Amino acid sequence: MPIEVKMAKLSPTMENGQMVKWLVKVGDKVKEGDTLAEIQTDKAVMPMEAFDEGVVAHLDVQEGDDITLGQRVLVLATKAEDYKQVGSQAVSSASASAPAPKAASTTAPEQVSHEAPAAVGGNGEHSSPGGRVKSTPLARKIAAASQVNLAVVTGSGPGGRVIRRDVDAFVGNARESSATRAATPANALATSRPTVTITPGKPTRVAHSPMRKTIAKRMTESKQSIPEIHVTVDARIDALLSVREALNKQLTAAKVKLSIGDFVTKAAALALRKHPGVNASFEPDAMVYHPSVNIGIAVAVEGGLMVPVLQNADALGLQAIRAGTEALAAATRNGALMPNQMMGGTFTISNLGMFGVKQFDAIINQPEVAILAVGAGEKRPVVEGDALVVGTVMTLTLTADHRAVDGALAAEFMRTLKGLLEVPASMLL
Repeated sequence: MPIEVKMAKLSPTMENGQMVKWLVKVGDKVKEGDTLAEIQTDKAVMPMEAFDEGVVAHLDVQEGDDITLGQRVLVLATKAEDYKQVGSQAVSSASASAPAPKAASTTAPEQVSHEAPAAVGGNGEHSSPGGRVKSTPLARKIAAASQVNLAVVTGSGPGGRVIRRDVDAFVGNARESSATRAATPANALATSRPTVTITPGKPTRVAHSPMRKTIAKRMTESKQSIPEIHVTVDARIDALLSVREALNKQLTAAKVKLSIGDFVTKAAALALRKHPGVNASFEPDAMVYHPSVNIGIAVAVEGGLMVPVLQNADALGLQAIRAGTEALAAATRNGALMPNQMMGGTFTISNLGMFGVKQFDAIINQPEVAILAVGAGEKRPVVEGDALVVGTVMTLTLTADHRAVDGALAAEFMRTLKGLLEVPASMLL
């Protein structure tokens, strides 16, 4: 029986996509795990993988076409079938069927599968009702070869199924965490911008990408629906700079260079652990307090913004935070972020300090209830006792959802954050 391959959700907020490039053609043999196409989602260009074996019989969409979730994109002929005959039947069925609905579904149907929907347990593991982790045969084979327990791998396939790329990403992240790598500015993971050619005397019109459309929608919804409160503090970071310099000398042999942003991430994670009301999500009927501190890092990329997530940041040391940030940087620059690297964020940090920005207000990344805007550390006059001296000061601004975070809670969180940055040794307590 022919296998219909439908458009599945490739990013957490994907509502539709665009076919960028087909990597197969009619007549090609594909096996589970092969990359069929590159799809532009609201986040990035993501690979679409095969979950079955077969021969490509028909391609339903062309490069550049928009695709809705659940829409059929190609048909595979099984081993016992003539792919040409299956292709002819697919053309006929496509002509007879109604056009794909314009409204995008918010839930992606699974590709051909006879398994029960995945259940997500309290520990985040994806398993079937019988307790078996839902996974593809190829994922199980790779996991066994790499000695990886599938129960700890987050599945990004249909219905939460663990697929090859999930295992590859898990193994790759583990290797990267122990490998040495060149330092990059923290939270400045990518800063490229699309190149636009301006014609003299003539306006240039550039159509919005799916990413830009999603950013516009999300930011508008956030500003219209959330009553914001802004709380700003100045933190003197001279002691932090001294500690950073000393640690970087010790880490020279390991080719690790800690940044100020790494200390901010660590301090924010510890402050969130102390003030769980800021590490939360707002729902109409309840507040959701998250057991893990997963910090999203706002990243400028070509054509928009992405927020990869550093999982369990409060449990990481500074060196691990640097390693995790760099791993996200590499994946962002290469367009290789996996869906599980963009999910589960509980708080976001946006850092424009490397651009010399002194202070700014960031927009909340829903459904989170707060976002931290980090400015540049700069020399300023400060009062020390009765004397006026020169110190290095950084301005930080918390934007919080006033429905969930009262002014006092926001102030307490920022006081804790300021204290950790000004006395970095307190992060060890």
